[in-house]
Amino acid sequence: MAVSKVLHGKGANVRVGAETAETIRRVARELRYQPNRLARSFREQKTHTIGLVFSHFGRIGDLDGYFSAFLNGVMSATFQSEYGLTICPNLVKLSNKGVLNDGRFDGLLWCKPDYTVQSAEAIGKSEIPVVMMHAPAGEGPDVPRFCCDNDLGLRLAVDHLADLGHRRIGFVIDAFNESTAEGRARIEGYRSAIQARGLDLDSGQILSWQIDRPELASMMRSEHRPTALITFSERQAVTILSEAKNLGVSVPDDLSVIGFDSTTFCDTVRPRLTAISQPIEQMAHDATNVLISIIEAEQSASRSFIYPCGLDIRESTARPASRC
Repeated sequence: MAVSKVLHGKGANVRVGAETAETIRRVARELRYQPNRLARSFREQKTHTIGLVFSHFGRIGDLDGYFSAFLNGVMSATFQSEYGLTICPNLVKLSNKGVLNDGRFDGLLWCKPDYTVQSAEAIGKSEIPVVMMHAPAGEGPDVPRFCCDNDLGLRLAVDHLADLGHRRIGFVIDAFNESTAEGRARIEGYRSAIQARGLDLDSGQILSWQIDRPELASMMRSEHRPTALITFSERQAVTILSEAKNLGVSVPDDLSVIGFDSTTFCDTVRPRLTAISQPIEQMAHDATNVLISIIEAEQSASRSFIYPCGLDIRESTARPASRC
């Protein structure tokens, strides 16, 4: 009890004299005493570790800046609060074995939820706090969620292209994100924005393309092809720019392209990518701080945090060619 009082400040009712306290500190130095964090976790029933759940995690820095910005936001919050971080790509698949509640995490930051029956059940039955990123309000379990204003972002993009003279505007999304809550929100945002501009939905298209192999060649051969594309992500837009170059398709002369996220990576590609912007790093930082505050206060909180989008106009959009 005396050692615990001197070295860890435990035991408010324990009195230790100055000479005894100095003896304890001296012996601790001589023995190179180091507190056992695992033992302390067992005693406190806390691991000071947050689980970051990604069902689909891409490479960092190859084709976009999303993951770098996201992780910067998360880590700026965890490091400040002295929490560890573990990325858990298979957590949902293993949830029927109780992984969410097996004691390894104090809380979960769930990114891009797909709301399958399994994942929704896992979140609903979780005994530890869960906060969701990229989860629109009004769908899924009642937990704190952080998301951008997808409707605003798609409206800004469609308005920009329509003002340039485009009438056939497509939306590109990959199969995985089509199943996520945010993917569905962006599809609906695209449809609403097209209708608001008086454009026929048949004049545009929702194109489900693999991120690494867009079917751009067949689209460009279509007589009534879109003259502009808005993509679900920055990564998908950059892949289209690369494929267009290989096919001899000029961006923006033959095809305008708009991405989503607008990290600094957009300025490194050619042409520089016009993109819908969302404050990824700030959203991730805020979501992590809310999760930590719930963990430490041991109280629940349910609220949706919606962040405004912008549109950063660069070089990948222009008026459509007259032949289109």
